[in-house]
Amino acid sequence: MNRSGLVGHRSAGWIAGLAVIAIGSVLLAPPVRADDSATRAARLSYVNGQVRLTQGSQLLADPALVNTPLFEGTQVVTSEDGRAELEFDDGSVVRLSPNSSLTLSVLRGDGASGETEIDLAGGLGYFELQGGSAGNQIQVRFGDSAVTASGFAVLRIDLDNPPGELAVFSGNAHLERGRVMALDLRGGESATLNAADPTQYILAESIEPDSWDTWNSDRDQALSSLAAARTGAANSLPENNNPAWNDLDASGNWYSVPGTGSVWSPFEASNPGWDPYGNGYWMWTPRFGYIWVSGDSWGYMPFQCGAWNFYNDFGWGWAPGMCQPWWGGGGWLFNIGLAPGRYRPPARPTPLPPHSPIGRPPRGGFTTLPANAVVPVNRRPPSGTSGLPMQDRNAVVTIGGHTVEPLRPISPRPLYDRPSTGQTKPSRTTYPGGTAPAGQRPATASAPGGNHPPPARAPTANQSAPPPSHPSSGGGSGGGSHSSGGGGGNSENSGHR
Repeated sequence: MNRSGLVGHRSAGWIAGLAVIAIGSVLLAPPVRADDSATRAARLSYVNGQVRLTQGSQLLADPALVNTPLFEGTQVVTSEDGRAELEFDDGSVVRLSPNSSLTLSVLRGDGASGETEIDLAGGLGYFELQGGSAGNQIQVRFGDSAVTASGFAVLRIDLDNPPGELAVFSGNAHLERGRVMALDLRGGESATLNAADPTQYILAESIEPDSWDTWNSDRDQALSSLAAARTGAANSLPENNNPAWNDLDASGNWYSVPGTGSVWSPFEASNPGWDPYGNGYWMWTPRFGYIWVSGDSWGYMPFQCGAWNFYNDFGWGWAPGMCQPWWGGGGWLFNIGLAPGRYRPPARPTPLPPHSPIGRPPRGGFTTLPANAVVPVNRRPPSGTSGLPMQDRNAVVTIGGHTVEPLRPISPRPLYDRPSTGQTKPSRTTYPGGTAPAGQRPATASAPGGNHPPPARAPTANQSAPPPSHPSSGGGSGGGSHSSGGGGGNSENSGHR
């Protein structure tokens, strides 16, 4: 047998046993619903500080776990020191600053037929929307208002002073407040809504900086750095605009293997004792039972679909295949193909009784979870203790009997220069009666003024890049205050909601 090929010496009984375990994992999940084929998910891609996940009256995770797939109805809540970031399959990104909350009220369909509606219930959020056709636009609702983007757009919504303020950093956005007001805004403009009269608003031809603009910009820079390593291996796969693919390019190598297709392997996966399911959490969900949430920074796409296989003289590799997410079939399933000898499949927990005794009201108003609702897993050996050396980013390797070299990054997405952080006082005009209808600019409006903030990431490959027209960020990335005026907030301003 060719030792460079796939490990194929396991007995039929072992493989059958793994199949039984996999089938059992599906049986532990709640019954499949008829509409599961239309299920979509967003990725919780960043968490800092205290963040919790809920769904209706169900507390899912507190603290929240990075790489959790977020389904329709999930609410993300940040505390006074919490920050969170969500990534969507079309490339859109949403961020929450402290003391904020949003709900994924609609998240279904796929591709051009996808429907996405986000409700910002409070606080301050940033939205980088890829836009697209009318059939798959993301709608963001706040209070009695709703905003959509035409093409790539970057927005900031501040609900610290209801009914809120919308700032358009880049691109174009359409704002509606019920049936009484409609307004089109372009990059560098903001609108402050009137609490007493829904037909009135204040239009500013520039944007006042907020203390959290710098944090938003820093996260953009971090995602752009990941995108710079993209090889294009996922270009032919579904959801290829999903930012989660960039984590793979930055954390391992892609190989094009004859007869197999694309194979990705993290740098540390050459050790046979390394386990794809060796670092992470089992998290209980009311819809799918226990699902796997990886503890690795890259651990989102490789646990949605495809298969992990162990290759002799190389190590573990993941083949995405057609990469249809497991939730499209209605239940979570292991995706281990061929494994090294004596490999122990992951043990999916069995739910224990809920925390609260019968008759005792749930704490915090939430329905009780199983006692082991989130189960941590750590079963990897220390790095470098045995097995093959760490994989080299540039080394030629042998996979499945084929000698292949890593794919190289394609041209990175462009980054805009970070302009000056100076501030100017914006010009403001009040428009009673909604006299600036959609598609028209008010005749009294002055030319856009003010400075522009650090820009967001460039749009995904199928979108054209707009001119960089973000407002200037006003200070440090720290601070808890959402109030404008620049500078990182301090403890006196951190809890004003």
